[in-house]
Amino acid sequence: MSTSGAGPGRLTVGLLLCDHLDADVAEVAGDYTELYPTTYGPAGIDFRIYEATAGDLPVSVDECDAWMTSGSRASAYEREDWILRLRAFIAELHAARRPHVGICFGHQLTALALGGDVRRAPVGWGVGVRDFALVADAPWIDPEDRGFRILMSHQDQVTELPEGAELLATADYCPVGAYRVADHVFCVQGHPEFVPDLSALLIRKRRGLIGADVADAGLRSLDEPLDHDLVIGWIAGFYRRALGADRDSSAE
Repeated sequence: MSTSGAGPGRLTVGLLLCDHLDADVAEVAGDYTELYPTTYGPAGIDFRIYEATAGDLPVSVDECDAWMTSGSRASAYEREDWILRLRAFIAELHAARRPHVGICFGHQLTALALGGDVRRAPVGWGVGVRDFALVADAPWIDPEDRGFRILMSHQDQVTELPEGAELLATADYCPVGAYRVADHVFCVQGHPEFVPDLSALLIRKRRGLIGADVADAGLRSLDEPLDHDLVIGWIAGFYRRALGADRDSSAE
């Protein structure tokens, strides 16, 4: 397992970055280039950032230990060149069984890349703190865990899982909250890198798009406790288990 310059015991994850926060939003807790390292650094994860929207993609699926595709204000089903190229790279990661995590837009784009479907949600936007129930086990999730609360910001949803994918978490308003493919793909619709103040500003800025009732409910929810550390722990555990399995199999 290559650490690509990371410290002992740390992982280097290639962050396929699909957006930047507007300057006023980034003032809250930093742009994604700060949010992701701050969120995952304590879990032993370092990032090598690829600016996917600018066409900066890896030459090889082996450039980093593992991979993550970020959120974005774009829709996964748009036909922009950078989205199509990234979608093809995600399919390469899957074919090579390289560990890959999708977050929000990344969760949706991964589903499309592997043969699933994504559409504009008929229920409208999902914002603020939302509860998800776990409906299946995964090796990196404690069997005693039954659900989680996470910050959401999306108007598209996965409507059909790829062949071979297993639903892990669901909510009434968002049936596909998390899923996995074997032990090398793990995707989550929520944003474990968000903080409540950032969500509050996004909701207020998008109030006209979101709708007053949904926006107000989302703002009221921001005082509820979050399980971001739990989800981050799952992601770190997923990576370490997948990489350990790769290393074990290569030694045979």
